[in-house]
Amino acid sequence: MHPEVSFYALAGGVPPAYAKKTWRGQNLRRSLLAEAGLVLPDELGDADRVPVDDVLDAAAAAWSAHRIATGTASRVPETPETDAEGHPVEIRY
Repeated sequence: MHPEVSFYALAGGVPPAYAKKTWRGQNLRRSLLAEAGLVLPDELGDADRVPVDDVLDAAAAAWSAHRIATGTASRVPETPETDAEGHPVEIRY
């Protein structure tokens, strides 16, 4: 999984217009997550010390993990190559 690929998918296949470390970029990503059902609280307790973009990336990872677990995830590339041990080399989101 890669957070920016997940946010790309959350935005309907359009790259987010603002960088993830900017105010607008963070608000956009939080909004995209909320639209997908992942509403982040305004206060995170001890996690308030974590950089905002890391919290957003973790939420995108959770969104992707749920899609992987439910069999609704997409992948890049559609037909992955495999590594030396036969595991697919892909990004799932």
